[in-house]
Amino acid sequence: MYTIEKTEEQSPPHKHKTHEIITYINGEGFFCTQEKDIPISAGKIVVVPSETVHGTFSDTYCERIFIDGQFDEFFSIKSPIVITDNLEVEGLLLAKMIYNNRHANTEYVTALVNAFIHFLLQSIKIDNELHLAIHNISRDITNQFFDSNLNPCSLLKKSGYTEDYIRTQFKKIIGKTPTQLLNETRINHACYLIDIYKNHLSLSEIAEKSGFDDYVYFSRVFKQIKGVSPRTYKKEI
Repeated sequence: MYTIEKTEEQSPPHKHKTHEIITYINGEGFFCTQEKDIPISAGKIVVVPSETVHGTFSDTYCERIFIDGQFDEFFSIKSPIVITDNLEVEGLLLAKMIYNNRHANTEYVTALVNAFIHFLLQSIKIDNELHLAIHNISRDITNQFFDSNLNPCSLLKKSGYTEDYIRTQFKKIIGKTPTQLLNETRINHACYLIDIYKNHLSLSEIAEKSGFDDYVYFSRVFKQIKGVSPRTYKKEI
């Protein structure tokens, strides 16, 4: 019913007729498909759809557990998905239990595999909810940047996650903090206004229309992001 194996060897490009779940135990490397190479390390779990060409490459050893089976009813995916194990490493513990009991009776192995699959499905749901929360924060920032009262901290608190956690995840996914995104959005809009209305709006008016109620702060942030003061930017334009 299931093919359960463990290896440290590299895997050249190949495919299976069934789904494959790969749990990375130790080492670092790349999970490779025909479209892209994904960095992987201990704590990553990859669900690979059937008939998907893939492989694992590493400069050192990369220990991992494979579980192959008919999981179509659980995973409606057309490309691999990468899941990060939780802090309690429950995914790794379940994968090791499955591997260590691979020769046990079918009912017991099936029960362990089903528990593992439901853990993965829950992790995917949480991951999707997190991405949605981050998308909503990013959307609110880019849609409301002109409001000088907009406070990124209040958006983080409304997300349903702890403020420190969602801020860390936001930076991990977006590549910058909510405050950095807000400031960059405001300054880019200010540059647009300078380019278009430099002869009709003062820099103070432009700062206000870009969400800054303090010109000194606007000037400081502008120089941090653009490398020159707004006055110099306007003269160079």
